[in-house]
Amino acid sequence: MKRALPSFLHARENSVDRRMRPRPNTRVNLESLMSNDSQSSSSRSSSPSHRSSSPIPPESGHQELAKDNETVKVCLRLRPHLRNNPYKAAFRIHENSLLARNVDDNSTERQYTFSEIFDDTVSQAEVYDRCIKPAMRNISGERGATFLTYGTSGSGKTYTLLGNHANPGIVPRAIEQVFMENANCISPHPGLKVDKTSVSFLDDDSVCRELKKVESMKKMLQYHDAGHSRMKSIIRKEHDFQTSKDPDLRVFIWVSFVEIYNENVFDLLGQDSIFGKRKPMKILSNEGNAYIKDLSCVFAGSSEDAYNILQFGLQSATYGSTDVNSNSSRSHSIFFMTVVSYSLATQLINYSVYKFCDLAGSERLKKTGNFGDRLKEAQKINTSLMVLGRCLETVHKNQKSKKLAEIVPVRDSKLTMLIQSALLGKEKLSMIVNLYPTEEYYDENLNVLNFSSIAKQIVLQRKPTQRRDRTTRYSFFLAQATSSPSAKIDWNQLMVENESLKQELAYESNVYREQLADKALEIQQLKREIFDQELQLRNELTDDFESYCAQREATFQTRLKQAREAAVLPYKLQITNLNAKIEHLKNVITDMEYEEDEYEKKLKAYQEELQKYREKEKRTRRLSL
Repeated sequence: MKRALPSFLHARENSVDRRMRPRPNTRVNLESLMSNDSQSSSSRSSSPSHRSSSPIPPESGHQELAKDNETVKVCLRLRPHLRNNPYKAAFRIHENSLLARNVDDNSTERQYTFSEIFDDTVSQAEVYDRCIKPAMRNISGERGATFLTYGTSGSGKTYTLLGNHANPGIVPRAIEQVFMENANCISPHPGLKVDKTSVSFLDDDSVCRELKKVESMKKMLQYHDAGHSRMKSIIRKEHDFQTSKDPDLRVFIWVSFVEIYNENVFDLLGQDSIFGKRKPMKILSNEGNAYIKDLSCVFAGSSEDAYNILQFGLQSATYGSTDVNSNSSRSHSIFFMTVVSYSLATQLINYSVYKFCDLAGSERLKKTGNFGDRLKEAQKINTSLMVLGRCLETVHKNQKSKKLAEIVPVRDSKLTMLIQSALLGKEKLSMIVNLYPTEEYYDENLNVLNFSSIAKQIVLQRKPTQRRDRTTRYSFFLAQATSSPSAKIDWNQLMVENESLKQELAYESNVYREQLADKALEIQQLKREIFDQELQLRNELTDDFESYCAQREATFQTRLKQAREAAVLPYKLQITNLNAKIEHLKNVITDMEYEEDEYEKKLKAYQEELQKYREKEKRTRRLSL
């Protein structure tokens, strides 16, 4: 056998061990073998034939293997059909299988098997109980889970994930489940936080900053209503979440919200996101775990805080209108909910990250009629969904074949980089496939069903993560104290002292509350006195200012009168001179008018004499003739 070269990219075949020796196909129970060896060594003289090993039966080994390996949970949900044309001609449900056949041609009937199938009569609560609730249990060692909603545009993915006030979706129900199951353990203050991929303790200044961040988001929330209280009552009626009783456990819940728009990751909880000044973020990896650099992680002390943070992020999400859907999601949105648990008794820290992915719908240009920016968005959406399908197909091919494993192309898309832990089998993966069962979208629905059929065949081989033990001096002394024999004797005494201290603390807190109430009354009385004094002082200042203004007004009136008289005096002299000239001119005009009359009389006399002379001359001429 030729020795194979070691490779970090291609894994070794399962049939060959690290020394290139063939591995046996049968599994051997080592405990039974060791017990048989010890029995045979003790009774070797009497019965040396007891050294035979006892292999595990094939059936029990197969059950144990199936217990460790889980397939991806793929559920199908059908959207209610609004038209009169029924969809049963193209799609038919048979138990957990969907039978698809195109009525226009004589094609063969195709069968697709799912974990669960929900028709249009199934409620949101039943979908959550059967698909999401089992994976939301906070088990120590579990890394979390990833939930995907996949389907064509307008098939009801966002409604399944978010819902409305009357029918809450997956995310509000998951928030209520986490907070109700850990109601006695949730800390109101952020003491622990996941930074990148490690957990760190927060100091007092950091705690104040985190609490102020939540309050600022509540103030900036545009549509703040009482929808959460209504949804909370509905969820509690429809579900029965059991509250855990562990007094030594402390739980801290953190929330993040991002969207992948045109293959760029944007933070929906950033303070600048609401003003439209968004910057693309980088995705980094640490020991195979992907995280987003400088991502906003907000502490949620209650379910109301988590819901308000969700609504704040949805204000900045990208939506658009197409021919298929008037309010279509133009990006992939991922809602992260990180649950950090800290045990006071064992000093162990665990954290689980739950990802809720609302994938944008796959689109066809001839159906959506996109152009311009919408066309670019559709191309990026379809590309990322194709990469997701290639990753699932590669994982399935690697599990099915015995050859060298191919590299899963998780780095070809931002979406697959963020959910690579689920794709590589490190955490649970559940998918809800939304289908709009109409003949108009038959081809698009077939692509969705083919995609989901590949995901249904993938086997997840998860390895439980080890919890980190914080080895400090305190934990060492605590371990020594709890392991000593006197610890059990002193336990009752410590409990009694603890109860007495609690009573003293309660009494002192009541005294401090009464003192605080008295101080509050004194403060109110002092505020009233200060207000009265301020009002009196303002009235006095107003009166003084009014009298001063009146005095200044009288002075200005006097000065204005004097200025007017001084300004008018020279003009009066000029007017007097002008009036004298006018009188003189009037006399001259009168004399001239008198002279004019005299001249007119003389002119008239001259004219009469001239007329007489002309008549006389005419007479003389006649006489001469």
